[in-house]
Amino acid sequence: MDVERYFEGKPQAGEIFDAVYEQVRSFGPFDVSVGSQISFGVDRKFAWFWLYNVTKKNPNGILHLMLRLDARRDDPHVRNIMQVGVNRWNHQIVIRTIRDARSAWLRKLLKAAYEFATGA
Repeated sequence: MDVERYFEGKPQAGEIFDAVYEQVRSFGPFDVSVGSQISFGVDRKFAWFWLYNVTKKNPNGILHLMLRLDARRDDPHVRNIMQVGVNRWNHQIVIRTIRDARSAWLRKLLKAAYEFATGA
């Protein structure tokens, strides 16, 4: 499966994902894997995306992002934080709008996850 098919029939979520992708692309090279989720990785995976639609009222789905970081980053935009290992924290973020996808706060978290994955 490719990214276009993942977002088939969900243009709003696809547009939001594309904006996040462009932010990460500015950091350097990375690999993209598509299955039941879309993941980004370099030496190791650092970001996972999936669509969430609990209420079934939004057929487009809402883009969720999980970032792996080296430390807990408390931020009002982070929905859930879970420590998954020594110096490994997963941060769940709901990205509802293009504005969120292009925001400075998300860019900061994405860059931290990318740098953690590359050892920078």
